[in-house]
Order: sequence, then structure tokens, then C-alpha cells
Amino acid sequence: MPSVFLLTVRFLDPAPAFHGRGDGGDPEWPPSPLRLFQALVCAAAGRWREGQLTDYAFPALHWLEQQREPTIIAPDIQVERTGFRMYVPNNAGDLVTAAWARGNDDTKFSTLNVEKDVLPTRLIGGDSIHYLWEIPDDVPEVVRGYLETLAACARSITHLGWGVDMVAANAKVVKGSEAAAIQGHIWTPVPTGGTPLRVPLEGTLKGLQDRHGKFLTRLSGEAFAPVPPLSNFHTVGYHCPTAPSSKPAAARPWVAFRIDSADPDGKKPSFDPARKGSHVAAWLRHATAQVCRAWPYPDFAEFIHGHDPADENKPLKGDGADARFQYLPLPSVERRGDRGIHIGAIRRVLIAAPHGFRDRIDWIARRLPGNNLEWKGDTQGMLNTLIEPDWVLEHYTKSARAWSTVTPVVLPGYDDRNAAKTEELLRRAFLHAGISQDLIDGIVDLSWRQVGFRAGLDLARNYTRPDKLTGSTHHVRVEFAHAVRGPLAVGAGRYRGLGLFAIEEK
Repeated sequence: MPSVFLLTVRFLDPAPAFHGRGDGGDPEWPPSPLRLFQALVCAAAGRWREGQLTDYAFPALHWLEQQREPTIIAPDIQVERTGFRMYVPNNAGDLVTAAWARGNDDTKFSTLNVEKDVLPTRLIGGDSIHYLWEIPDDVPEVVRGYLETLAACARSITHLGWGVDMVAANAKVVKGSEAAAIQGHIWTPVPTGGTPLRVPLEGTLKGLQDRHGKFLTRLSGEAFAPVPPLSNFHTVGYHCPTAPSSKPAAARPWVAFRIDSADPDGKKPSFDPARKGSHVAAWLRHATAQVCRAWPYPDFAEFIHGHDPADENKPLKGDGADARFQYLPLPSVERRGDRGIHIGAIRRVLIAAPHGFRDRIDWIARRLPGNNLEWKGDTQGMLNTLIEPDWVLEHYTKSARAWSTVTPVVLPGYDDRNAAKTEELLRRAFLHAGISQDLIDGIVDLSWRQVGFRAGLDLARNYTRPDKLTGSTHHVRVEFAHAVRGPLAVGAGRYRGLGLFAIEEK
């Protein structure tokens, strides 16, 4: 059994809690490998200075960022559902400085406090988290030196998460049998689904160095230069089948666009979801194919069109069939006074990809803005970058337990009007969409019908769909035991805008 480099982080609070947040501000658990890597870099910078840091610590950190994602062993947790609220000074200094640089001397620092909701993640039955990397027995001597350096870095870590998350850490090489005896829930990377966690990659250390340098020089010169967020990392799904209080959530990398008129003086386009939704998805796929003529990846037919590369008339099937874009027109979510939420016309679109394909999303995000949606030679609209935050977009991309469809689910088969068979096919559809089996098994409520669960929706059978999608259609409402992050689209039409869910507001 191979040896293991074991790095253990122990929380020092008598009632240990973790306050770190992931994407979208949701509680992060377990603490991501990227968060640990950043803590190691910070500890190294505090332990060594100048040349010693560069010559001694950085080679070890550079080696670590190139390793495979670690296994994580963590205790059970309980995420506070109510938490508490703090009022903190409005952190608007950067905005004020930028305004001063533009010559706006009237701008003053705000004296108002802003609300900050705190939802601690309580550690139950333990106070330690373990990160494990397999180390071959014949590892070169230079790598053994790197491991000693990383152990010294670990012993200098003081925080993991917020400032109140004080920790002590240690690291050492142990036998595989010793690592196997560690108690706790075991989190491992999975190819699809899982809880999305950020992990370092080759270039993360350089990215942190560059960002630190830009922070130090942000006020130099005549103008304020905002520090860009770190972008040198991957997002990987982690899964733990035994963690009852933190089930895996669905999440996919995505990019969203608004649909504008190609004529600057023209009316902003809008499209009926029932009759034009699948058409908008087809136009979006065509526009994506046009800009991807210089696609640098070897999977153009599969990823863009979902075709078998050996026969473009055949759809992808079997393993890897989900490695493709989803083209999702987004019906507007409108608040109409006392009548509540109403689902309106399509004015936005979203393209999603499976886990591990953030690079594909980034590639098209840089190239699609400014391109037209066309049909039979006529321009239907122009794609433009959707500025966030966007209230409508958040209904499709936030985390929630309760979701319901804005376009009907096309079942992966025929239900023969048999309720038991319909439920079986719906659960299979969620599984095909990347939702983990244990999360599906824990569904609290699953309902379906022809009439939509929201105002403004048409009957499920009235939605236009591609000819080859012949399964039964239903509007669906689902409530999971734990929050799932969107975008969420399931069923046989999930690549073409059908089976699209939006969160239900409480």
C-alpha cells in the first residue's frame, strides 16, 4: 500500500465551527483544497522571507499544485439554518478611491453599516480535517525534501476560513494502513456531480503571486487599479456517500447572455417559451458552432452538437454522452405585484457544461458576445454579456432545495400513464442529469402534472420540441433534502432548453 502525505488541520475553538463560503456565498464543506493551498502559501510567506521563500518554499508549493486532488476526511457537520446577523461598516473604500481618481470629490465614505448574515458550519464528533495525497514508495529524494518543507509550512498555518476560524496544523508521511484507520467521512473527487470544490492547478501559485503584486500597487500612479479575483484554479466535484448532513449538490460551469436587438434602435427581442424555446436553443447552438470553428479541443462534434464523431447523424450515447454543452433559453421570472411570480418571455440564454469543462465555457464566453442569433437568414437578436447580479438569472443558478419547471421535462421513455413508472423515469432523468443517487433517494417531494406549477406556464404538451424527442412530457416540482445549485435541467430535452427548473421562492 502506497505511503500517504497526511496534512491535518485542527480547529482550536472548544465548539469548533467553520465559516468559509464557496461560490455564491453558500457554506463550503469540506474546506476546499484551494483554500488549504492558499493557507499554505500564506504560512510560507510568514515563515520565510525574500530569497529563502522563493528558493526554499516555492518549489515545494509548485510541486504540490501539480498533484492530483487530495482525498479529504472530515467529521460530520451541522449547518446553521438561522445563524445570526451582524452589522459591519460598509466596505466601500475601493469605490470611493476610484471616484476620487475620476475627479468626483463629492463622494464620501458611507457611514452606514451593512447586514452580514453568518451561518456557521458546526463540526460534530471531531475537530480535525485531514487531506491525503498518495506518495509512491520510490519517490525521488528531492520530493522528500519538498514534503519536509510542506510540513514546515503546515505547522505555520493559523487560520482556515474566516479570521475567527483559528487552527493548528501538522503534516507528515504515514503508511497507507495508518491513513486508512483515520475516522471520519471520506470525500473523494468524482467525474460528474458531487459538491463543487475549488482545487489548485499548475499556475495557481503564480496567480497568487501576481495578485499579491497587483494588490501592493493598486494605489500607485494616477488611478486606482482594482485587484482582479484569482482565476488560476479548477472546480472539481467531491462526493461522500456517508455524510448525511452534506449531500452532494449539482452544479455546472456556465455562462449567460442577454438577447439584444441587432439594430441599435430596434425593439428588444423576446420569445414565447412554449412555441419558440426550442428554436432559440437551436439558434444558440448554431451561433456557438460558428464561433467555435477554431475550437482548440478535439471534441467539436461531441461537445458543440452532441453528435457521434464517427457519424454526425447519430447522437452521443453511453459513457461520455453528457460531455457536451446545454443550450438553455431562460424564460423571464417576473414579480407582478399582488399576483406574485409570473413566468414570461425569453430574453436571456445560458450555456452550461459538465464538471471539469470550465475551460470550454471560458472559451466561448470570450467569443460569443456580439454574435447574432439567426434563422433562415434572418437575424433574431444579438448576444451580449449579461451583467451580474441579475435577479432573473439567480432563479436558475442559485442553491435551493425546492425547484419547479419553467419548461416541461421530456421523460427518457414512456410512462404509459402509470404513476409508478412516471416516478421511476423522473428519478432516472435526475440521475442522467448528474444528480447523485443518494440525493435522489432522499427527495422529500416529487410531483408532476400537465398544468404548470407557476403562473404564466402553458400546458406541458403544448411546448414545441425537436421531432426526435417523443417521450411523455410533464411539469415537475421537486424538493431535495439538501440544497442543489443550478443550473438544473433534466430529461431527454435538457440539452435544448426543455426540463429547465427555477428555484421556488419561500
